Amino acid sequence: MTDDVGATGNAAPRETGERLARAVAGAAAEVAGVAFLRPRLSDLLRGSAAAARLRRGPAADRGPAGVRVRRDPDTARWLVDVQFTVRRGHRAVDVARAVRAAAERAAGGLPVEITVTVAGIG
Repeated sequence: MTDDVGATGNAAPRETGERLARAVAGAAAEVAGVAFLRPRLSDLLRGSAAAARLRRGPAADRGPAGVRVRRDPDTARWLVDVQFTVRRGHRAVDVARAVRAAAERAAGGLPVEITVTVAGIG
């Protein structure tokens, strides 16, 4: 990826978190064996009245589907949760390891704790 997330300079934590989420999502989506990143409920309900309510406020800018990022206030580490579906014919454990490695590279040196969840096989 060309987006160097680790070079934050004076960027606000929120902006850094948003860049981190986009970088991790892009890196994870490019891993062989990833069918798609798991969409949030608001992504699935797009266009409905319920989706409009879910998109208001701070939940509206949570970042790309399949990736949740938040900052641990005690350790200042970024907690990154990646959820995806594995393509049929690929070993879930191998794809999960590759997604974790890609996410770590995408973090660009930021202190991160990455959780990878295989949400399905498709």
